[in-house]
Amino acid sequence: MSGFGSSSVLGKELGPVTVGQILAMILALAIGLLLYTYGGATNILVILIVAIVIYMLPHVFGADLKVKAGFGVIFAVVAIVVGAFVVGPAFINEHSTEHLSERNGISADIEFDGSVAHVTVTYSGADTLNIVVSEVEGVVYNSVSLKNITRYDVTYPTTDVPIDPSKLYNICVVPVDTSNNLKTSEASFATLTGCGFIGNNTDCTLISTCLIVGYTMMLFFLVLALSTLMRKKLSDTRAKMEADGRLYPQGYGRCTFCGAVVLPGEVNCRKCGAYIDRPEYMKPHKKNYLTCSVCGAEITETMTECPKCGAKFEGEENIVVHADGTSDSTEETMSCPGCGKEIPAVSEMCPYCGKKFE
Repeated sequence: MSGFGSSSVLGKELGPVTVGQILAMILALAIGLLLYTYGGATNILVILIVAIVIYMLPHVFGADLKVKAGFGVIFAVVAIVVGAFVVGPAFINEHSTEHLSERNGISADIEFDGSVAHVTVTYSGADTLNIVVSEVEGVVYNSVSLKNITRYDVTYPTTDVPIDPSKLYNICVVPVDTSNNLKTSEASFATLTGCGFIGNNTDCTLISTCLIVGYTMMLFFLVLALSTLMRKKLSDTRAKMEADGRLYPQGYGRCTFCGAVVLPGEVNCRKCGAYIDRPEYMKPHKKNYLTCSVCGAEITETMTECPKCGAKFEGEENIVVHADGTSDSTEETMSCPGCGKEIPAVSEMCPYCGKKFE
């Protein structure tokens, strides 16, 4: 494409890809990982944006179908490795603590003893407190999905909470209102139970990360497939229109001077008036047409000068080229009984409406 991809450095080919495409894929990879990490990997909007980014950046730099598909696979592998073995486990370790620092007058210490977590709560307020324990379903980058949420009334000084040390939990202390509803905005800081976790952190990150990356890849390859089918359909339609003489081949469909779209059969540009000079094999076959007596360029009856050579036509003869290759010249004109336009008197057919004359 024009712009970045066409520069000498970025356009340099390295096997099946260019330098620009490699840089675009690296950038797409980085943006995708950053969105997973800081945008919320389980957010459907983030998943959609990541899929579009990893498709569009290589596409903008002209990557073909195989390159984009290959990059999608590479992105999936890298995203799973980074999320399941680097970012996810680091998030668990960072958010696992045996002490919940004070917030809204609530602080707590947790001691893990096999299948029991001893939670010691200190509270300066008057509300009833609940210990909310949620099983961690999965950790994807910096996002946690929870299930099986259980509430326990706080007993002082220590509340014993049953846990399965082979599972990871999220624990927080939350005030309860008079209707027994949790006042989540006043909850203590939550903690993960990684301190007493006997399993491997990747047990909580690998499957969930694979699922989220898998959803992203489904969207990516869906966009890739649909865009490929659409481009093929457009290409087939254009090829048919070119074969039917309704479009010029690519590279010939715009005015050389102003860039406006020109169509087969047009003599001069509708925008700037310049003569449309195309190879003869591209021009549509016409049985009768007018030509300039100076340079032989095709002209229309209404022209007062040749758009190619600039010759003036006032008082000049009109040359009509017939289907059999012969030509006649005359200064006389007549009105076409079909469309009413003025045409040379020796015409066998109107070049405007196609009416034939006996």
